[in-house]
Amino acid sequence: MVVVDGYHAFCSMPVDLSRIAARAFWMAGSYKYAMGGEGACLLAVPPGCRLRPVDTGWFATFSTMTGPQGNQVPYSDDGFRFWGATFDACGLYRLNASMEWLASTGHTHADVHGHAHRMQDRFIAGLERAALAELRVENLVPPRGSSRGNFLVFDVDDAEGKYKRMTAAGIGIDRRDRRLRFGFGVYHDDDQVDRLLETLARTLR
Repeated sequence: MVVVDGYHAFCSMPVDLSRIAARAFWMAGSYKYAMGGEGACLLAVPPGCRLRPVDTGWFATFSTMTGPQGNQVPYSDDGFRFWGATFDACGLYRLNASMEWLASTGHTHADVHGHAHRMQDRFIAGLERAALAELRVENLVPPRGSSRGNFLVFDVDDAEGKYKRMTAAGIGIDRRDRRLRFGFGVYHDDDQVDRLLETLARTLR
């Protein structure tokens, strides 16, 4: 069984899984890049999947409810067999609105990815000019030039202290132990990146 966690690729970069779609599961969520917020996750199920989930809800049998019931749970023949039960659909409405907006602009996920990387390049170039000892391009994980998503991750000493100073200065950033993560999206522009660099220069001097 193959399960692909597509969360950090969904709506952030183009993905083609056609070569493995017939035998792999793919899952993702709308929380970050899809701009749909919480509560909207998705699972692509390979055609002809006959697995019988152990932990599920009554939606998994929704398509069979009008037929005779036997001694086993009569799971649906499609992806519904992995559904749970009654849920709050607000996340799906937000996700639909986000996807409709993106489609209305005429842009693709490749465009979103390209824009995010242009913002990353501007940020990295600004860091090199500023030569901040506490946030060096050499600390990027993975290194500069590597294939990456829409985050820039820095492995630094005293990450907690730097995180506190940056958040106190109004910089929204994520910290994972020694690593500081700067995210770039379709909603960022050159001016915001430049203001981020100016704030970092004042904060980390």
